[in-house]
Amino acid sequence: MMNDITRPQGITDGHSIERALAESEERFRQLAAAVDQVFHIADPAAGRLLYVSPAYERIWGCSPAPLFQDLSSFLDAVHPDDRTRVEVEQAQPLTADGTDIEYRIVRPDGTIRWIRDRVFPVDAGGDTPGRFAGIAEDVTERHDADARLRESEARFEAITNSIDQMIWSTRPDGYHDYYNERWYEFTGVPHDSTDGDAWNGMFHPDDRERAWATWRRSLATAEPYHIEYRLRHSSGEYRWVLGRAQCMRDVDGRITRWFGTCTDIQEIVEARELLARSRAELEAEVVQRTRERNRAWEMSSDLFAIMGLDGTLKVINPAWTTTLGFDEATLLGRPFPEQVHPDDHDAVRAAVERLRRGESIARFEDRLRHADGSWRWITWSLVPEGAIFYAVGRDVTDEKRRTAELDAAQEALRQAQKMEAMGQLTGGVAHDFNNLLTPIVGALDLLQRKGVGGEREQRLIRGAVQSAERAKTLVQRLLAFARRQPLQPVAVDIAKLVTGMADLVASTTGPQIKVAVDVEEELPAAKADPNQLEMALLNLAVNARDAMPDGGTLRISASKEDVPEGSASRVNPGRYVRLSVADTGSGMDKATIARATEPFFSTKGIGKGTGLGLSMVHGLASQLGGALTISSRPGLGTNVQLWLVQAVETTKLPSVQEPAPLATGHGIALLVDDEELVRQSTADMLADLGYQTIEAASAEEALRLLDKGSYFDFLITDHLMPGMTGVDLARAMRQQRPGMPVLLVSGYAADDGIAPDLPRLTKPFRKDELWASLSDALKWSSV
Repeated sequence: MMNDITRPQGITDGHSIERALAESEERFRQLAAAVDQVFHIADPAAGRLLYVSPAYERIWGCSPAPLFQDLSSFLDAVHPDDRTRVEVEQAQPLTADGTDIEYRIVRPDGTIRWIRDRVFPVDAGGDTPGRFAGIAEDVTERHDADARLRESEARFEAITNSIDQMIWSTRPDGYHDYYNERWYEFTGVPHDSTDGDAWNGMFHPDDRERAWATWRRSLATAEPYHIEYRLRHSSGEYRWVLGRAQCMRDVDGRITRWFGTCTDIQEIVEARELLARSRAELEAEVVQRTRERNRAWEMSSDLFAIMGLDGTLKVINPAWTTTLGFDEATLLGRPFPEQVHPDDHDAVRAAVERLRRGESIARFEDRLRHADGSWRWITWSLVPEGAIFYAVGRDVTDEKRRTAELDAAQEALRQAQKMEAMGQLTGGVAHDFNNLLTPIVGALDLLQRKGVGGEREQRLIRGAVQSAERAKTLVQRLLAFARRQPLQPVAVDIAKLVTGMADLVASTTGPQIKVAVDVEEELPAAKADPNQLEMALLNLAVNARDAMPDGGTLRISASKEDVPEGSASRVNPGRYVRLSVADTGSGMDKATIARATEPFFSTKGIGKGTGLGLSMVHGLASQLGGALTISSRPGLGTNVQLWLVQAVETTKLPSVQEPAPLATGHGIALLVDDEELVRQSTADMLADLGYQTIEAASAEEALRLLDKGSYFDFLITDHLMPGMTGVDLARAMRQQRPGMPVLLVSGYAADDGIAPDLPRLTKPFRKDELWASLSDALKWSSV
């Protein structure tokens, strides 16, 4: 045919050839325009493009015209990060095999596309330099798909390594090519060492053939793979595992992969074998296996059971009877839901649904009824198998109780810490308030004793004295709450104290309140300060009265109580006398009870209470080593119980004699206090008592006066001052002047840091109280 084409046939044949060529070129152009690939031909020697198909404009988004003038302008569209790599590739000599390169381009609209460009040399013949032709295609979607695949594989890897089961995967032919980290942790083998058929060596020799036969059948039939076999553990022993696998298919139904899991079921298999062994097997092994079976089944304190998904108990071990108190026949004859606490029914139903779906449950809790009517908390591990499931339960009732007790103890500790902080703040305020009251009380006492002014002035002074006394009482309550009020605990006859106060309480509460006293016979004595205890009892009675504005009953009772070790009571173990004040008033809710002992907290409204009554009683109880408990419900009244430690014997307190006032005193007092107004007031009282004073604003100043030779007969000093304390000053003074009389004055009135051999006076004080304390100090030093 080539001869026919080349044979000269005249102009007609020439036109036919041109027409054929034109038609061929047109078909080529149509073909090039129809495909998504870019065909291009270039002359590298001339540095220009000879031909490019229309797909260029669709993919590059611009005209190829510049390329026909300057082939290097092709690089302008290449992504900056890929440009150097493309330039290096273009600089390489073009071999017969051509080149295949992928790079990114940036379209004029800013979008980025991935291009695969394959270039081949074209022989132009003769001495004409070589040209090259190429095919470029847009592979952006493939790159995006690859990125999504990598992201999907990363998610798959993260998920499979985050669960407890061993995960594996194979190709359609069953070749194992993936295991998660749990597999390598369980088996202890190096990574990739069990790919392909190598995992066969992990089976127990007795299970190997059965496992492979099941796997080959699943590969042949596409049925799910489900088998139990023994797998070699990293410890060297073989453990039972449950192997599961499902195939994945494409849209045409062809299997693309197998995905499987291995679950360690060693403990479950052991329990199942023990529970499900047939009577014939048990009889055949009764001699050898009875003791082992009994140990695991009958002697276990855990509850073993086989249950039906329909809610029936099929088999149980003796621990059920031990734990719940019912005999085996009763437990097996009663539907399991009837044994469950009503509040747990929904949770039990949800757990059964999970078991129906084939899920194992590692931990589940519910409450079962005990024969004595109580409820026992049981925590379960549940594994389904067909229409039944295996259950192993443990009684955690005591554990939950201990947890609740620990939570309560921690809450009590937080409350105690809060009250301690408030006590420190309150004690500090009371100390400063005592310093303010001391000159006020002293000055008013002097004015009242001297009869200054007429009747009107004296009436005003008496009113001021009463207000100062009320302020003094308020400070004492603050100190009682802060546990810094001085106590004189003795063995007190509580029965006598309560009955003796009955009339006072009745007159205080008024005729609308019925007061009932109930004191246990032969009530032992309690360790208490009788004066403070009377004040506490009166405060509780006033609170009870205010809670019953329309009248009611106030019951004061006293009884002996023993709190044993391990008791759930909020009171420490020991022997107590419990003093109770109960009313039938409005009561309190839990939030109010929680704050009832806070200082200044009151529900009585503005001007109707200081909020210090219960605070003082609480502080007194704590200071005496006892406790205060409150039980109350809105609308039903309140019962406040004061727990006092029992005393060995009752002590009869000597009556307090008023100090015999002396007509005049004599001598010089060294008066030390960092508060100027307190020094002035005390100096005025001492002057009225006939004493001269030398004043010092600090302990250090007082020592300097002593070093300079200042003479004085006795020392009166504040205790808590900046720098040295009053006790330190007294010790330093007595080292230089042994036997010198000392009187300590304190706004705290606490025993902390004050030696018992130093007489003490509590702020604020009157002249007669100063005289009495000073007389005691002078007598003390003379003894």
